[in-house]
Amino acid sequence: MRRLLLTAAAASALALPTAAATATTPPPAPIAHIACTQARIAGESKCIARGQFCRHNARAMKDYAKYGLHCTRRDANGRWHLT
Repeated sequence: MRRLLLTAAAASALALPTAAATATTPPPAPIAHIACTQARIAGESKCIARGQFCRHNARAMKDYAKYGLHCTRRDANGRWHLT
């Protein structure tokens, strides 16, 4: 009985430091995709990159041009993409 109690005490003593260490570790920060550029398009903050969907209007086109992109390519469904 004494050996069982001693084993249980030792096991709980080993478990406490690891539980405390994992509880104090901060969650990982979100990582931005390397290929995109943080931009302000038509008043909205977006991460833009070539091939993504885009808005095809005068205000957005002017903002895309600031970042060296153009909303010119249409796919088979009629949606515009950045080039």
